[in-house]
Amino acid sequence: MLVIESNLPQLEALWQQAPELTRGELTKSLTEAVFLLEREVIERTPEGIGGAAGLKGGIAAVPPSLSLDTPGEIIGLVVGSAAHTLPIELGTKPHFVPIQPLQDWVEYKLGLEGKEAKNVAFAISRKIARDGTEGKFMFRDGFNANEAQVQRIIEAALPRIVEGLTREQ
Repeated sequence: MLVIESNLPQLEALWQQAPELTRGELTKSLTEAVFLLEREVIERTPEGIGGAAGLKGGIAAVPPSLSLDTPGEIIGLVVGSAAHTLPIELGTKPHFVPIQPLQDWVEYKLGLEGKEAKNVAFAISRKIARDGTEGKFMFRDGFNANEAQVQRIIEAALPRIVEGLTREQ
């Protein structure tokens, strides 16, 4: 979560003075920021059987909107819609994995077929049952690598808001 603390008092004052203008400029900035983060997360996301239609294809920026819980808060998100997004992001504890999806993955990613693919899938299944999986942290790392840029994008709204107020007067 990113909170703009350095300019928070100025931003609060502008929000009180010109809520529509402030909301509009912050929404523009946040839209730019979430699309930057969407791209960065997708670049860090491992490609599975579905290619761009799989896990990567399910990652999307959600257009910024006003928070229903906290007045004056605008929320922008990058989310993953695939059921396995969270386990890929965070990793898993040891658990049973059905062989067929793993075999499909082995055939696609490793180019193996038939009995050989099934044997490798079984070995992978046993390893996951014993050790779990490591997280890929594509959301965390995508955000961390771009946090300063996101901060600059959002802070760039402040002079635009001030300029808009000057034009209105």
